[in-house]
Amino acid sequence: MELKATFGILSAFFTFAGLVPYFLEVHKRKIYPHNLSWLGWAFITFVGGIAMLADGWSWSVFIIFANTLSCLLIVGYSIYKRVGIWSTTIYDYVFFGLGILGIILWQTLSIPLLAIICAVMADLFFGIPTIVKAYKSPKSELPIAWFACMLAGLLSLFAVRSLTLIDFLYPLYLFIFDTTVFLTVIIFRNKNK
Repeated sequence: MELKATFGILSAFFTFAGLVPYFLEVHKRKIYPHNLSWLGWAFITFVGGIAMLADGWSWSVFIIFANTLSCLLIVGYSIYKRVGIWSTTIYDYVFFGLGILGIILWQTLSIPLLAIICAVMADLFFGIPTIVKAYKSPKSELPIAWFACMLAGLLSLFAVRSLTLIDFLYPLYLFIFDTTVFLTVIIFRNKNK
């Protein structure tokens, strides 16, 4: 097996490894996923994975589809356990709407790099409510799950087909985003003790 494939498989493994404790904490009703973020991420990662496949197979696609499945499972289980947050503030809807706009722009632009930038921005807009929630209520998120996703994102950087911005940007963004959530939860959990 080639080295890039190993990194792709390892990144998918860490994505799913983070799910196990996350699901256990959702089951115990100790954490509260922001469902608008998770639904947006499921959609954007699925569309992103399809776009990456259209450009040719890369082992970094593993992390994208692993994220899609993870997001859908989290939303479904948090709905089942009645712990998912469905915020109705104007900010949540604005960011969700901006995420949808980013997806539309991504799909309509014929310039690949600009399309990937729109995809990253859409993902970020879906994620801002989770960052805000992690800041305001750090105990509503599980640090080990975000740490596992951070590792998955880091490993996916080594699975990219080439060092072009088009191949590298989305996995790099995932690593930065997951690191941001992880650090936010850790820092503000410690400050609130």
